Amino acid sequence: MKPIFKTLTAFAVLFATTFFAPGAFAQATGASREGPTQITGPDGRDTRRFPSIFGSPSAFPSPGGTGFAGLNYVNPREGIEGNGADGDDGAGYTIGNPVENVSVTFGVAITSLQDFADSGSFSVSAARAVSITQQSLTFVGASAGNLGAWGDAQESPESYAAYISHLRALPTGAGEIPVQFTIGYGDETTFDEDGETIGEGAFVGLGVGVAQNFSLGVSATETQLNAGVGFGIPELPSVSVSMGVFDITNNVERRQFSLGVSLGF
Repeated sequence: MKPIFKTLTAFAVLFATTFFAPGAFAQATGASREGPTQITGPDGRDTRRFPSIFGSPSAFPSPGGTGFAGLNYVNPREGIEGNGADGDDGAGYTIGNPVENVSVTFGVAITSLQDFADSGSFSVSAARAVSITQQSLTFVGASAGNLGAWGDAQESPESYAAYISHLRALPTGAGEIPVQFTIGYGDETTFDEDGETIGEGAFVGLGVGVAQNFSLGVSATETQLNAGVGFGIPELPSVSVSMGVFDITNNVERRQFSLGVSLGF
């Protein structure tokens, strides 16, 4: 495989990433947003899914002028036993160029499908490239969530987070493996040990592209460990699927299964 990041120096490669709110916040609301996840070489070949991180935000934005729509299933709702399963719907659009200036993504989330559109909120995130080489990328980002909330979403406060993401191609005998690492801090990211109160704290995430259309992702807050996978259908490159478990060890009694499907356009 050719170096998949070579043409990023000219921002000529089509690329985008999965975007999630910080793990605990995403679990608390059930909301998740996901964009297209693909890297394409300059000759239109050597396509590889971008390594996604489950349960953590990424500073790598979708290309300006692109949008996404997604559906997410969670069980149990908010990770609370007895709540039953539920779903969420989300959509967003990205403008700007993060290499030349700043990229901004606007999103909306419907936080329950039981009474569709009775509860939801808006979000906005910004990203900027700080380092681009032939083998790595580093971006910084910030996001604000649960803005203009309505319905049950009003019970949760607005959330803010800042983070830095680094992507590197690791050479192997079978070609390069893309690895993404994110670290950040937010004010609504970490559950207390009792699982009742959510507050500020640090979070980290790691995504590894283990195959052309398959990646493994893990993330952690100060009290939770989350893990999942992201994959795509070769015949449908604009479709992304993710599944995983929040609070795997049930440390704060918030273990929750999540399945998401999104479409980029």
